[in-house]
Amino acid sequence: MSVTETPIDGHMGPWTVEDVLALPAHPARARYELVDGVLFMSPAPGLAHQIVSSALRRQIDTASTRSGARFLTAGAVMVASDSRLFIPDIAVVDRTTVSRGTLAAPLEAMLLLGEIVSPFTRAPDRILKPALYAQAKVPAYWRVELEPDVCVVVHELEGGSYREVATITGTESVEVAGEFTVDLDVAGLGRELEG
Repeated sequence: MSVTETPIDGHMGPWTVEDVLALPAHPARARYELVDGVLFMSPAPGLAHQIVSSALRRQIDTASTRSGARFLTAGAVMVASDSRLFIPDIAVVDRTTVSRGTLAAPLEAMLLLGEIVSPFTRAPDRILKPALYAQAKVPAYWRVELEPDVCVVVHELEGGSYREVATITGTESVEVAGEFTVDLDVAGLGRELEG
């Protein structure tokens, strides 16, 4: 392999989950995701994205812990099925399905997946990922919009697709797939950004 080649350049044929998991970390921290043999790469998230992700995960984790629910809240964790690998910004997973050594959590064990929309992820976060997460029967999907103001768009699985149930800009209690309730403070997420 020459200096300018990467492990991606020499790959032949459709990608598999195993192929993607074997890739070295991207030097610019870009994220590799996979959908049915097609590799997607998105840039590493910016500071605003990281601030909101961390604050929102804390709110979800506090609610889950307080309720005694069996779920674990994580960020930027790999989530996989047979032919798909995602790195959602927020993942709430059944704690009994993962261990300390888990490299990619099973997609079917997800209770909630959340994505924070950036200029580079608008189409995947608004169209592609919700469709694929619903197809995998993930009970809840939250989309976080940072522009023009921070809001959380809450979706619940109904049949084979998501139904938008709320767009939250202030403070509101949100039930997560009947398992626990988050006292969501979106205004607080905005204050975190203002620093």
